[in-house]
Amino acid sequence: MRQETRSRRVVIAEDNDDMRAVIRELIESLGAEVAEAASGGDLIMLLTDEKPVDLLITDVRMPWMTGFQVSLAARNAGLTMPIIVVTRSATSTCAPRWSGWVRPACFPSPFVPRSFCRSHGRFCHPDGQ
Repeated sequence: MRQETRSRRVVIAEDNDDMRAVIRELIESLGAEVAEAASGGDLIMLLTDEKPVDLLITDVRMPWMTGFQVSLAARNAGLTMPIIVVTRSATSTCAPRWSGWVRPACFPSPFVPRSFCRSHGRFCHPDGQ
């Protein structure tokens, strides 16, 4: 009997509509299901909707709650999915602030899609390859 493999679910949290669209197209081209949030509040709702989250891609600065605040709340709630941080200030904001409790991959915004796929495409494919 053949077991069906579900698509990976990737949540994208980015308040810039254009950047969110670019990331969505990239992730969908890798075969993953995408859920989108334009604010920290929207992101909280997606992380608590009882659907599995295989990967979180978040901006740092967003309305209502920052990506950092929501990611910290997710970790405190026991969610263990990988987190990719997309920010304009990847080196100064990302590494020191996030490194103590999670190992995010920080990508500068805008980022190079080929670089993203090479580093993190495995999270989007159903078989993890």
